[in-house]
Amino acid sequence: MSARNRSEIRLGTILRALAGSALIGTLGFLWILQSRAHQRLQDQISQMRTQCTTLERSIAKNHQEIERLLTRPALMRRVQELGLGLTNIAYRQVIHVTNAPGSTSTTPDLARLPATPTAPAPPLAAIPN
Repeated sequence: MSARNRSEIRLGTILRALAGSALIGTLGFLWILQSRAHQRLQDQISQMRTQCTTLERSIAKNHQEIERLLTRPALMRRVQELGLGLTNIAYRQVIHVTNAPGSTSTTPDLARLPATPTAPAPPLAAIPN
């Protein structure tokens, strides 16, 4: 082979080696960037799961508090604290909302139903929880 062919072969080989090295280096660099982004996303997921668990506990606690506040003793205590003077009403004091017979209107009319009065409701303290 001539000297020119040898230099062309060397130059071609060197260029191929440089291109291969650049490709391998670029792929390695991109792999590192991707792994760092993946790690950041895993950290964010972990933080969101922790927040979700905290919020679920808070919601459960609030739900229990609401259930406790809606019990009959708690409501009665609150009525007494506020001095509202609320009591049970007798059945005859209830106004029933009905549609009058033969009425085509969809809006209900107030009417007292002919009902025989029953015994008044028991006092609040006598009703079980």
